[in-house]
Amino acid sequence: MRKRIVTFGARFGLAGLLALAGGLAASAKDMIVTMAKPDQLYVIDAKARTVDKACTLDFNIIPGVIAMSPDNTIAYVLGNRWEDVFGIDLSTCETVFSAHQSDGEVRRKSIASLAVSKDGKHVFTVRNPVKLLADRYQVMEPEFAVYDTSSGLNAEPVKTSPAPRRMTVMATGEDGTVYAAGREIYAIDPDTGEFTIKIANRSWDRPTYSGPDVLAFWPIGTQANEFLLLYSAAKFTDATKSEMADFVWGYESVDLATGKSEIEDFASFEVIMFSAVRDPNDKSKLYGVYTQLSKYDVAKKELIKRVDLPHTYYCVNISSDGKEIYVGGTNDDIGVYDAETLERLGEIRLPSGGDMAAGTMHVVRMGS
Repeated sequence: MRKRIVTFGARFGLAGLLALAGGLAASAKDMIVTMAKPDQLYVIDAKARTVDKACTLDFNIIPGVIAMSPDNTIAYVLGNRWEDVFGIDLSTCETVFSAHQSDGEVRRKSIASLAVSKDGKHVFTVRNPVKLLADRYQVMEPEFAVYDTSSGLNAEPVKTSPAPRRMTVMATGEDGTVYAAGREIYAIDPDTGEFTIKIANRSWDRPTYSGPDVLAFWPIGTQANEFLLLYSAAKFTDATKSEMADFVWGYESVDLATGKSEIEDFASFEVIMFSAVRDPNDKSKLYGVYTQLSKYDVAKKELIKRVDLPHTYYCVNISSDGKEIYVGGTNDDIGVYDAETLERLGEIRLPSGGDMAAGTMHVVRMGS
């Protein structure tokens, strides 16, 4: 074996080895992972604008919230009308994990809360149980559930603990902390189940502001390795709140590598935005989408550019090099835009013709 290694190095030289390594790195490419009705999970080559893989699923895909495994080989999907979690191997389209969360008289729903640990060993969700009685629903306490991803097709939680109400999207930090959006942005210790406030949201200490309005449904901040949510709020001239000075857009963010958090206004509320991402290479640039695609400089608190879209899009994402913006959700097309100019570069039509509704649209790196 040693002789072969020396011979290989002698023949190709350092330059050849570097070129080979560069070629292998270059073979990795951005792929879009999303879902569309009636039953499709798509893996799309972002640059080629072509569908690389179409998986036909045997469960109801609604709401279509997706959390990716750390190596981007498995897409974990919240389906069956908010109720069950499935893991789909993207190379084979095989279902390799499933957790059916309801049993007997108890029905459990997870409202967009789904995350995977950074080591890929656990799936997390917040379950909202009710007991189905003859004449009423008996509301039970929410619970934070931890699943072992190696549990196969009949997974049961390895651990549950009490959780606050009104929990939605989640993400995991490099140190194992789970972050979840609710009335506050919470940090969760998955070992103990302890919830602590990471970012004061509903209870923020901002005397000249109203309470914030946060639409937290799309877990799409992975490109910039952050947990990012938009908020809107009224801003008043003083603490009496008798005269409004502005109505603002802001963002709340947790850096998933360092755990550092921030909350900051960045613009007046001029258009509706459903979701937003930041450029992974320049976090001062934020892109938000709904009926328009807007580009902001959040450091300068300035709108850089805004363009009208052919129709509403719910979900936005960005290429790993920060050069292209993808807008999806709502219909059966993904629009492609130049991140610098917001010029429309093209679109990707989904073969099923079914809409993506409120499904997640991830952009991930795949390949060698």
